[in-house]
Amino acid sequence: MIIYVDVLFVVNFFITYLLLLLTKLFIKENTKTSRLLLSSLAGGLYSLVILLDELHFLITVLGKIIISAIIILIAFGFKRADVFFRTLGIFYFSNMLLLGVILALWLIFKPQGITIHNDVLYFDIPARTLLISALAAYLTALLVVKIYNRTVGKNEIYSLTIFKDGAQVHMYAFADTGNKLKEPFSDYPVIVVDSSKVSFDTQRVIPFNSVGGEGVLKAFKPDKIKISSGKKSFETDRVYVAVSTVDSKDFSAILNPEIINI
Repeated sequence: MIIYVDVLFVVNFFITYLLLLLTKLFIKENTKTSRLLLSSLAGGLYSLVILLDELHFLITVLGKIIISAIIILIAFGFKRADVFFRTLGIFYFSNMLLLGVILALWLIFKPQGITIHNDVLYFDIPARTLLISALAAYLTALLVVKIYNRTVGKNEIYSLTIFKDGAQVHMYAFADTGNKLKEPFSDYPVIVVDSSKVSFDTQRVIPFNSVGGEGVLKAFKPDKIKISSGKKSFETDRVYVAVSTVDSKDFSAILNPEIINI
């Protein structure tokens, strides 16, 4: 089979970009398009190992993990180790999802011109066939993302960054309709953050009432916060952050939904 370098590069650039878009939707991270394009360029260049049999290391499991890590670092940067590995795992899941749909379409329609060499997928098929396959895979992935979001948090998991005194802390937050906390003097809504995630000085106390009783939470005023969800992103300083215990593996903060509407 004749392999055209330009087709190989362009197709894998496109697929890498699609995978990064899916990953972005899953993690609800607002990253620049330029970073996604640069990362996709790295993915396209890596696909050229199909032509280099002597570069055996690059197609080993360790080599693929290293390349994947580089692609994720270029696209989303590095905030914390747990965030990075979570993003990497979601990137792999997006790979399995997209290639699974393409494989299913291949088994159903058996188009000519699809081959795998050195563990790299190569397409020598009409542009229409490739477009339909990629579109079907992407729509299927979007459906999975929607189901996932409803299962985890009814589509209310957000990327949260807190800025204070020149430092910033990133985490994931859940918009809970049950959190109606407000700072009593300013009437600003309050974010409850797990105490293990922040170490800023707390100068305020926020009274609260719950099923378990009454009490107060120590809080501080951030310089600003940034909340992202997919393509949407906004910043505000009209908020307080209270420190408590957030018992969840999926998020480390609980938002007052009013913050989203500020």
